[in-house]
Amino acid sequence: MGLVPYRARRLESVISICLLAVLFLIGVGVFIKQFDYNTNQYGIQQLGVSLISIGAGLVPTGFEMLSKVEVYNSENLYEKINGKAPLYIESGFKELSTQRFVNINDRSLWMELYTYDMGTVKNAFSVYSIQRRAGSEAFPPMQLGTPQSGNPFAYRTDNALYFVHGRYYIEIVGSSESGELFSAIAEVARKIQANLAAGLDASIAELAMFPQENLVPGSIKLYLVNAFGFEGLTNTFTAKYKSGNETVTAFLSKRADSKDAEVIAESYRSFLIENGAVIKNTTSKTIVGKVMDFYGTTEIVFTAGPFVAGIHEAENQQAAEKLAKILINKLNSLNNE
Repeated sequence: MGLVPYRARRLESVISICLLAVLFLIGVGVFIKQFDYNTNQYGIQQLGVSLISIGAGLVPTGFEMLSKVEVYNSENLYEKINGKAPLYIESGFKELSTQRFVNINDRSLWMELYTYDMGTVKNAFSVYSIQRRAGSEAFPPMQLGTPQSGNPFAYRTDNALYFVHGRYYIEIVGSSESGELFSAIAEVARKIQANLAAGLDASIAELAMFPQENLVPGSIKLYLVNAFGFEGLTNTFTAKYKSGNETVTAFLSKRADSKDAEVIAESYRSFLIENGAVIKNTTSKTIVGKVMDFYGTTEIVFTAGPFVAGIHEAENQQAAEKLAKILINKLNSLNNE
């Protein structure tokens, strides 16, 4: 009978050892987790980011890194660009990497690099074009070190440079207006072009579909969703033209086929009429029934093969109709190729 208590005590010892082993393993797991936390939730990553892999290769002459690379995703993008985050997210945003560089001799001269991975060149061009600053000037691709390759979408302001690099939309913003600082900004841009793989063979076919005569340089924009406040108009390009003293906005959106284009065009015309537009008379048989007065401006909506196209809020009906006919002819010629 005396063996029973001994066996019980032995069983209790075994159970205690097993529990201690489990607790030890849990403790080890917690310890490892503390050194392997997901830094994404704090907006910062330590590995796997394109800019990190390039490292010091982006630092311009006479400058040094002022901060480590910070990375933001769609969940915390608002922390960095509060108010603008929805535009980026609707346009296919993947990730934002940012980093600062400072002049070694003058700490008041610093810049911040914003590299938005937008997934595709179209997405990158969309946010680039929609946000183009008023009063900016084109920045020739030659000055970015890419005279015959890459995307020629680049412009500058007094203290910043903005450009598209494949699927990336990039901003480099300086602390002040300074020739020395802007030279360093341009140097960073060239290094990005040389070192950051971004699918430079991608192109945007629709840009060549607009007539070139009287086109305002740098005026083409791409609205991926809700163009002119209408949900049905997606993937819509707009361009401005000079007609005498008038500026006229043309638009086009390539659809799946001509049937889909007709459906979208009719829906958009109905949307305009529901919001106060009325059909206007025209002497052009090509666009009869497609010209509307919208609170004193002229709207024209037509189709050409798989394209929905037209004129948006023109002040002068004659100028609007003239450009509409030029655009129709251009798109029809493309459809016949």
